[in-house]
Amino acid sequence: MKKTDTRVQYTKSVLRKAMLTLLEQTPIGKITIKDLCEEAGLNRGTFYLHYNSPYDLLKEIEDQFIDDNMTFFSSYWNSQRDFDRMAGLFACILNNKEVCRVLMGCNGDPQFMLSLKSLAKDGVLDEWQKEFPTHDRQELDLLFDFVFAGSMELILSWSANDHGLSAAEFAERLERLGHYCLLAVGKFSSRND
Repeated sequence: MKKTDTRVQYTKSVLRKAMLTLLEQTPIGKITIKDLCEEAGLNRGTFYLHYNSPYDLLKEIEDQFIDDNMTFFSSYWNSQRDFDRMAGLFACILNNKEVCRVLMGCNGDPQFMLSLKSLAKDGVLDEWQKEFPTHDRQELDLLFDFVFAGSMELILSWSANDHGLSAAEFAERLERLGHYCLLAVGKFSSRND
């Protein structure tokens, strides 16, 4: 039994690595089972023992990433954030930078980014609503979309080339940018009152 489990784990690991390698250059919609099998050095029958399509494999990679980091992410988004916690978030991303870069990049599945956004959105909006109780939730929702998209681009850039910034330094700069966005919301809202 244990020998079978080890073989299954090995096969899935090889297929995951092949998928991530292919996604570096090819959009998910253009990756075929043949491509995956050639990259992994496995036959199609072995692939079909575990997955029905490349999308199934990608979904498993995404789910595994979220599961492995869910405790960390949920504790980050669902509590009062501080600098150390934010630095920890980016250290986590840096430790998984190859996976993050591929999953969050242009060749990954856009649904993955929507999943991450969904995980973060309510907690962040609730926190912002406490800070700006007179602001319209819809206005804060627009700000969140703006900040999330910009943050993801910066995270991708930083994970590909850290620009000489540690996780703590990057966290501090991103926190500062987020603060500027919140200040802008305060100014924008006060002009409309």
